[in-house]
Amino acid sequence: MPKRLAILYDCPYPFIKGGGQKRLFEISQYLLKHDWEVEWYALKFWEGPDKIRHKGITYNAVGGQSKLYSSDGKRRIWETIYYGAMVARHMELRRFDIILAGQWPLFHLIPARFFCLIGRSKLVVDWWEVWGRDQWLKYFGFKGLLGLLLEKIMSRITPHIVAITQKGRDQLHGLGVKKDGITFIPNGIDFEKILNSTSKSKKFDLIYMGRLQDHKNVDHLVQVVSFLKKKGDRVTLQIIGDGSERKSLEALVKELNISENVMFHGEIESDAEAYSWMKASRVFIHPSTKEGGGSITVLEANACGLPVVAYRHENGIADELIDEGVNGYWVEETNSSAMAERVRQLLFDENLSQNIKDNSIKHARQYDWSNIGSEYNSYFLAIMRNEKAKNIL
Repeated sequence: MPKRLAILYDCPYPFIKGGGQKRLFEISQYLLKHDWEVEWYALKFWEGPDKIRHKGITYNAVGGQSKLYSSDGKRRIWETIYYGAMVARHMELRRFDIILAGQWPLFHLIPARFFCLIGRSKLVVDWWEVWGRDQWLKYFGFKGLLGLLLEKIMSRITPHIVAITQKGRDQLHGLGVKKDGITFIPNGIDFEKILNSTSKSKKFDLIYMGRLQDHKNVDHLVQVVSFLKKKGDRVTLQIIGDGSERKSLEALVKELNISENVMFHGEIESDAEAYSWMKASRVFIHPSTKEGGGSITVLEANACGLPVVAYRHENGIADELIDEGVNGYWVEETNSSAMAERVRQLLFDENLSQNIKDNSIKHARQYDWSNIGSEYNSYFLAIMRNEKAKNIL
């Protein structure tokens, strides 16, 4: 008899792009091949009936499509409450073997836990990032204190938490979560798909892929191109993604007179297409200073043979993702001139460039989704047997 998994996350992949929902989707694809049935309870970001089947997953609309972000690029509080309230109506969730809930938007964890208490389901929370006091206050002002309290409460709502980085595991323990209640399972990639993708004929030096929001610091990349141009270096940049900062970034490109050096692709729906553009580049830049540690795009870039250059920041990607000089480089100062110097080093040292390309691919191979999915399968089965999960990765 198949085992039953319910996914709780408001943004359903592939209808809404994003790292968290892509992770949940890829885990599901593995489990579907290993005697699991998967249903996803989400807001309705697809066309057609409220219940559909796609790629083996049954998608259930708990409520209508809602605007996720306000005009300033921040998550709308109302949407998070709305999703939690809509989830609370689905009493059938108590009859699943496992409920796998994405950490955000937090409020949905309350009804999820209730269903586990009155039924046979076990709640697992995929915890992607710990904000802590500073980020909550920066993001929401004094209202952020309520968010901080909610984060602490929700992190203890179940004895089964998955951290996607070792940094995240340590941060969760800092919130008061017991160490034996946290299992580390990293992000993954479709390594074979990336390996088999072909490069575009049009070549670029630098690439960024992700949302265009303030904390992503994509404006730093634009300034890097300008900085190097003034030094006499012709450097090209392609930007994949969309978001609230796109218009201001396009205006900055024009202001700095580098329109011939920078291309905006917008959203690219096909993963294979995105990988082809990655392979047409030489260096992937990850300038974000608010990631919570994990990043699928860093692994995808490495699998494409690209070294990753990123800011070392307390709220950026986890230290474990970049092995200095092996699959990328850290920039210690969070400014575009420091980033430019590091980028220049990579672009104009041919021997260094080839060595790090080979190392990047080798590093990425271990993170194939088949390995990550196998970890989840073993983890879920251990929970169903009331055993303590073991960290293998």
